[in-house]
Amino acid sequence: MQNIPLVMQDSYSDSLRYSIQQHDSIMRILQQLYLVDSTAYIAAGVIRNMLWSELHEQNYELAGTEVDVIFYHAEDDGSYAHVIQQHMQQHFPQIKWDVTNQALVHQWYRTENGERIAPLQSIAHALSLWPETATAIAVKLTASQQIEIVAPFGLKDLFELNLRWNPCLVSHAVFMQRVVSKQFFTRWPKLNLIDKDTIASA
Repeated sequence: MQNIPLVMQDSYSDSLRYSIQQHDSIMRILQQLYLVDSTAYIAAGVIRNMLWSELHEQNYELAGTEVDVIFYHAEDDGSYAHVIQQHMQQHFPQIKWDVTNQALVHQWYRTENGERIAPLQSIAHALSLWPETATAIAVKLTASQQIEIVAPFGLKDLFELNLRWNPCLVSHAVFMQRVVSKQFFTRWPKLNLIDKDTIASA
């Protein structure tokens, strides 16, 4: 993998940091996650849904939702995700926790054709394969308690309400199934559907 930005530093990233800082529940999650593993991130729907709800002038509550936590530990035997999950569940029992070591995804993930994937090399590499560009975002706190953002496709699609297919791993059919099952347009009607292979210009 080449030219994947590890940490975002631009006007969109400043705006995202501000939005996260204003969301007390997400900040508490980030603080607690840092205590259990300073290298772990929250990712995917929690960031996307928060920002899209904000842009639609909707409240975004975490109770009853699922929060994805990702980390990359190449030496893990597969048990560490449970340690993080148990810790976060204890502190936030109203949330469902999905914790995944991205270094081990190749051991169990299969494509829709039943094929294996090559080992993922990093958090940024893992995110670069996720189904939508606006979903491929992860955040964590640094040692100085600043918000670090990893977003291989940048944040433009997130802020401009673009629901863009990322063809790097999943098919267009799988992407459209997600559009329907997650009710994106029911929840956020201002979204723009970009379902062609236009990732290079994202």
